Amino acid sequence: MKKLILILIILFFAAIAGYQIVKYQHAPNYNGTIEMAGLESEAEVYFDEFGVPHIYAANETDAYMALGYIHAQDRLFQMEMMRRVGTGTLAELLGEDLLEVDKFFRTLGIPKHADWSTVEWLAEGKTPWKTATEAYIKGVNHFIQSGKLPIEYTILGHKPREFTITDVHGIVGYMSFTFAMAMKTDPLVTKMARNLHPDYLKVLSVHTLPEHHIIPNNYPKRDSDTKEILLGSNIHALLEKLPAPLLEGSNSWVIAPSRTASGEVLFLNDTHIGFAQPSVWYEAHIEYPGFSYYGNHLAGMPFGLVGHSRKHSIGLTMFENDDQDFFEEQINPNNPNQTVYGDEFRPMYKRTEKIPVKGKEAIDFEIVESIHGPIMNEVLPDIGKLTSNPVASWWVYVLEPTKALEATWKMAHASSIQEIEDAVRLIHAPGLNVMYGDKEGNIAWWATAKLPIRPAHVNSKIFLDGSNPADEPLGWIPFEENPMSINPPSGFVASANNQPDTLANGIFFPGYYYPGDRWNRIAKTVTARNDWTQQNIKELQLEAINENHPINARSMMMDIDPGIFRGYEPVRAALEKWDGNHDLNSIAPTLYYKWLYHTLHDMMADELGEDDFENFIKTFLYIRSVPKLIRTNDSPWWDNVNTPQKETKKDILEKALKKSLEELKDQMGRDSHNWEWQKCIVLEHPHPLGAKKPLDKIFNVKAPPVTANEESVNKLPFTLNPNGIYRVNSGPAMRIIIDFANVEAAESILPTGQSGNLFSSWYSDQAEMFAKGLYRPMLMNESMIKNAAKGKVVFMKK
Repeated sequence: MKKLILILIILFFAAIAGYQIVKYQHAPNYNGTIEMAGLESEAEVYFDEFGVPHIYAANETDAYMALGYIHAQDRLFQMEMMRRVGTGTLAELLGEDLLEVDKFFRTLGIPKHADWSTVEWLAEGKTPWKTATEAYIKGVNHFIQSGKLPIEYTILGHKPREFTITDVHGIVGYMSFTFAMAMKTDPLVTKMARNLHPDYLKVLSVHTLPEHHIIPNNYPKRDSDTKEILLGSNIHALLEKLPAPLLEGSNSWVIAPSRTASGEVLFLNDTHIGFAQPSVWYEAHIEYPGFSYYGNHLAGMPFGLVGHSRKHSIGLTMFENDDQDFFEEQINPNNPNQTVYGDEFRPMYKRTEKIPVKGKEAIDFEIVESIHGPIMNEVLPDIGKLTSNPVASWWVYVLEPTKALEATWKMAHASSIQEIEDAVRLIHAPGLNVMYGDKEGNIAWWATAKLPIRPAHVNSKIFLDGSNPADEPLGWIPFEENPMSINPPSGFVASANNQPDTLANGIFFPGYYYPGDRWNRIAKTVTARNDWTQQNIKELQLEAINENHPINARSMMMDIDPGIFRGYEPVRAALEKWDGNHDLNSIAPTLYYKWLYHTLHDMMADELGEDDFENFIKTFLYIRSVPKLIRTNDSPWWDNVNTPQKETKKDILEKALKKSLEELKDQMGRDSHNWEWQKCIVLEHPHPLGAKKPLDKIFNVKAPPVTANEESVNKLPFTLNPNGIYRVNSGPAMRIIIDFANVEAAESILPTGQSGNLFSSWYSDQAEMFAKGLYRPMLMNESMIKNAAKGKVVFMKK
């Protein structure tokens, strides 16, 4: 026995020693001195209580070299994943399972576009954003060459190559792709339009409905010469393999001084992005003479896409505009390498790209393009099932090189609202709602994108006829006619991925907009009072109420036999008086979502098939269509086409309710008092390596239950399913609040932590705070930062 105890003690201490050795080899260095060639003078980096780096440098070049090194130290593997998605090289690192993802992105043209953007970048003369970007890349590469690489590389047996400007452009391309909703929606809508009676589509919200909430425009007066502002007053299965999160939506609102207690602008932003570990945003505060900025950075991006100085703030949401069309081509019967175009024929072009694959020979992959863009049939199976004709992707993003780096640099360095607009108009894609507030009291919203002018007859949600020149876009809408609102009389601007109002040119621009439930809650709440503060506005940012869900539920309750609820009276009463809140101890949402799933499945799976039904509930179309689907009594969807009798709304609802009650009884017991919403919710932030067990136990970050919901302001969505366990898959990637009365007291929170390095104490330290709705400071006060710093790294000239 003594010998066994001794062996166990030895093994215990050996494990501890082994862990310490591994930690020493891979943990970030938050203290000490680092020599780096190319620095002009010394730069200091202070790490605050939550691991945010505060960089103090004598000039811009030194600041961005330091940022590049520190960013790589905390997030290099995330940078690796992002650049490999954008350059179509995932299979080289992760193996053959990711080959289809590489093929998809290469066909779509993102790597090709990154190369083109780099050619244009290199041809450009010397600019401050080029100098800063190159310094950032130099800092990243210095870490790759001399720093302690994260343990993921050891596990994969890989050493990273150096970072390049093409990698940065690839990352911008990946971000742009995640905003392209057409690929997730148009094939399904086209299939419905071709296979079902038109009455079926009338019950869906393929386009914005009159009852949806729209964002009002408020166009500024402009100088007639300069146009300057005159201020006065089965794509889903493929995407599940991605080792990087998708950008999905967002909220942002900016409140004018007339509605705040401080008499200054109050600014809020929470971008909605797929949950992952590490989370998307990396915070960094940079100070050098003439520049002071606190930014939220994407992995591999030198300039914060969201951020603030002491004088202005920038936020983002997804515009959700329709910037991608699919053209179904007709092949020349006498030449398979040509397509029909009016009375003529046009050539198709082919190129072969070599895709490296881990542990195997590289493969040659042929990409075919028509005059409208790349042919997508092979990489989008849903298209291949729909037609044997080639279908081309026409996508605004790949039509011109990106200027995202110039735009984001200029937004950070802007000194006026006009300079912000000049920067914003450089973004041709993806479509973004750029939100703005400043110390002078200005508030603004711009929807930035190059918006195509489509012929009046074109339905952009359905495949167009590639042989018909009349289906082609006619040109571009001038930026000044894009949706925007500058200092509106309402005293606030807000965007929540919903439809903007009619443009200045009279066009109601199509898109993949959400119905506006979130926007409506924001608008009603903000305009209800004029004394908003940084503290009382938090209640709105954390709100988990959707007003439409109780209306849906009451519509469902009206058409069923109340006797079905016998023995389940508590949940019936809860559903009848439900206000749409998703509190953790609520029982109404537990039944609502289960009942909703079975209702929709029994309505639609007979027409669509199981695969397309599952695709439907993963699109914006589902969110936008549910109210009309549920509340329309004479909808053709109610009838099950596989049975001889004609089912009614009552038949489907009662069958779905009985099944739901029985399943919930088995899941949580007979007493429906105990069917608390928190028992149904799982939140886990997945790491790319967490897809392989048991690595999920090591790298993934688990969090307490959250107020999961669909389309509440604090949006924490999940995929509707029959199991009754809902895995929250996305949500606010940060929650920012800034009162310009005291910018140094601004607050934020991240879903997991600042660092992506497993051995950092800041790997998951914010996860519980985030789940509980807490905030932490975004420090900019130099003495507070330096006096309370938890680490200090000094970069010195080599």
